[in-house]
Formats: sequence, structure tokens, C-alpha cells
Amino acid sequence: KFPEAQVTIGPWIDNGFYYDFYFPETTDEETGEVIEARKLSDSDLKQVKKAMDKIISKDYPITREEVSREEAKRRISEMNEPFKMEILDSIQTEPITIYHIGEEWWDLCAGPHVESTGNLPKKAIQLESVAGAYWRGDENREMLQRIYAT
Repeated sequence: KFPEAQVTIGPWIDNGFYYDFYFPETTDEETGEVIEARKLSDSDLKQVKKAMDKIISKDYPITREEVSREEAKRRISEMNEPFKMEILDSIQTEPITIYHIGEEWWDLCAGPHVESTGNLPKKAIQLESVAGAYWRGDENREMLQRIYAT
């Protein structure tokens, strides 16, 4: 839904979880006009939830893959995701674990996870709010958009 978004980090917290996203400025390819970074709204959350429910309905398998640090770097470089590269650099253990949702998406993660997206009750996941957060809590770094969920 938001192809320009860079997925940064999404840990569990006491009352659910959050995921931080970076939305860079983009340029309209036809006009050359600079498009400001997206600011997520409540209606965007509804669209994200609808997309999540669709993924749950498709019952994609969730699989764990172990890769070398070099392989993880190669894959992250191909995606041009500098935040993921910083996360990788902070991981002290090997092998590096990646979790795949079908063939659709993957992320660095320690896991474990359910066996498939169909094991997640749609009503169990609620997107609560959007807030701003600086990358790594550093006000001199990029401003991210954090989606809180339960």
C-alpha cells in the first residue's frame, strides 16, 4: 500500500507491539515535483488493518531461515533499507534469522512465530494509534512513524 515506506523495527512491548516506519520524501517521476514524506492518518490505519486481514485470510506460511551475516547484508543492500542494515550491525549472534511470510515479505527477527498467518485471529490484532519516534531514540536522527497495536 505504501511502497516508499521503509520498515525499521517492530518489537513486542508490555501492552502489545509497535512497528516503526520511515517515509522519505519522494519525487514525482513525471513532474520532478518533490512530494513530502507521508504522515500516516487514522484512515491509513484502517487501510493497513484491511491489508493485514487479507494477509491473515491468505494463510501464508511463516518460515524461519538462518543466513550468514554476509547474505543478510546482501539482501538488505538489494532492498536499500539502511535502517535494517543498522539493526543487522547491532546483532551480535550468528546465524542471522529471517522470518518469511510466504513469498511476500521477510524481516530480520529472532522469533519464534506462529506457523502461518491463518493462525492469527483477525480480531486479536487492533491498530491503536500513530505517533512520531526518532530512530534509535536520537532526536538528531530521522523521524519515524510508529504504529502501536495490540
